Amino acid sequence: MFVVTLTYVADISEVDAELDGHMAWLESQFTDGVFVASGPRVPRHGGVILAQGVDREELNRRLSLDPYAEKCLADYTVIEFDPTRVAEGYEKVRSDSASVMSGLAHVPTQPASPAVEKPADTEA
Repeated sequence: MFVVTLTYVADISEVDAELDGHMAWLESQFTDGVFVASGPRVPRHGGVILAQGVDREELNRRLSLDPYAEKCLADYTVIEFDPTRVAEGYEKVRSDSASVMSGLAHVPTQPASPAVEKPADTEA
């Protein structure tokens, strides 16, 4: 299973302009059975997605199709985890395998800002 966090890197007005496309993309992922939960972060500076049933490469491919990724409006962090214990009613997401890895999804992001050099320490 994967936990995906989106962090907006653009003005919220730009994010909202792509909301309908993002919602349609989410719906297609739920229809495919890959996404099991999604919603906005609170406060609203991104979102969270729970995904399962695909490998990391396929998840990255799907994330790259999100209009927010295509327009460089959000950064994505992906954490893979092994849900070996779940509450009653959530048995569908339970896994018995043991593999844990995390990192950044390879989806488009805005170019990094140039590094700002710190002045060298000087003795007084």
